[in-house]
Amino acid sequence: MITVGEVLKKQRRNLDKTVEQVALDTKIQQRFIKYIEDDDFAKFDSPVYAQGFIKIYAKYLELNEDRILAIYRRSIPNDVVNNCSVRETRNVKRNRIKITPKLIAIILSITFLLGILTYIGYQIYQFQSPPTITINSPENEISLTQEITTVTGVTDTNSSLFINDNPVDLDSDGKFKHEVTLNPGVNIITIVAKKNNSTQESIETLKITYDVPKVEEEGIEESIEEKENTVKLQIVNSSVWVQFNVDKINKLSQIVQVGQEYEYPVENQFSLTTGIINSTKLFFNDEEIDISKGNSSVGSITCEIVDKNQINCE
Repeated sequence: MITVGEVLKKQRRNLDKTVEQVALDTKIQQRFIKYIEDDDFAKFDSPVYAQGFIKIYAKYLELNEDRILAIYRRSIPNDVVNNCSVRETRNVKRNRIKITPKLIAIILSITFLLGILTYIGYQIYQFQSPPTITINSPENEISLTQEITTVTGVTDTNSSLFINDNPVDLDSDGKFKHEVTLNPGVNIITIVAKKNNSTQESIETLKITYDVPKVEEEGIEESIEEKENTVKLQIVNSSVWVQFNVDKINKLSQIVQVGQEYEYPVENQFSLTTGIINSTKLFFNDEEIDISKGNSSVGSITCEIVDKNQINCE
C-alpha cells in the first residue's frame, strides 16, 4: 500500500526540489519534512500537527490536499495515534500551573496592591465630590405662625456648614441644629455645606412663610391712634444681596429672591445696603426713596426720622 510519505517524496523529486528548498519556501522545519517523507508520524506531538504540515506540503507540491490527507488517515497505524495522544496529554499536564508558596505570595501582593489602589481611588472620589445635605425640618414651602423655626439636618462630617451665612456646629455624626428668626411674609433660608480643604460645596434653600397671628381683643373699643411710620423693601428685576436694619436691629442680611417684599414699623432710624440698586426699591410710608448714587450699581443709605413722619437720608 502506497503511503503519504512516498507520494510526497516522489512529487518533490519530480519537481526537482530539495528538502532544504521546501523548508525555506513552506517555513516547515527540515526535520518535520523528513518525518513526513519517512512516514515517521510518531515523532509529532499530535496528529493535528502532522495533518497540518502534510496539508501545507501537499499544497506546495501542487497535489490534491484532501486526497493526500485521506491516504495519511488510511496508512497511519493506530499505535502512532495513541502515542501522539499520550504525548499530547503529557504535555498538557506538564504545562499546568503549579501552585507554589512563591505564586501564593505574588497573588497576595497583587490583591493587597489592588486594595490600596481601590482605597486611594475612593478617597480621591470623596475629596472631589461635593458634600451631601439632608434637611429634616422644617419642610420646604411651609407656612408657620411662630417667629422662630429650628432647621435640623445632616451633612458630611468633613464639611463646614452655614445657614444664612452664619456658621453652624456639627456633631460627630454630621448632624446640625440651628434656630432662625423669621420675618413676616416669605423667608428664604440658605443652607451651604463646604467640604474642608476643598472648593466643593452644596447649597439647599428653604422657602418659609411666616404668617403673623392676629391678636383679637374682646370688650375693648378700638381707639383712634396716631398712624405709625413704616419702611418697606421690594426686590425687582433680579435677586440681590441686601443688609437691612430697622431701629439698629438687623432684619435682613442675605440674598433675597426677586419678587420678595418686607415691611416693618420704624421709630427712629433705618438703613439699607444693596448689591444691585436697580433691583432694589425702598419706601417710607409708601413713598419711594431714591437710593441711587452716581453710576455705581452698589447702594447704601441711612435715614433718620426727624419729625413724626419726616426723614433725613444720607
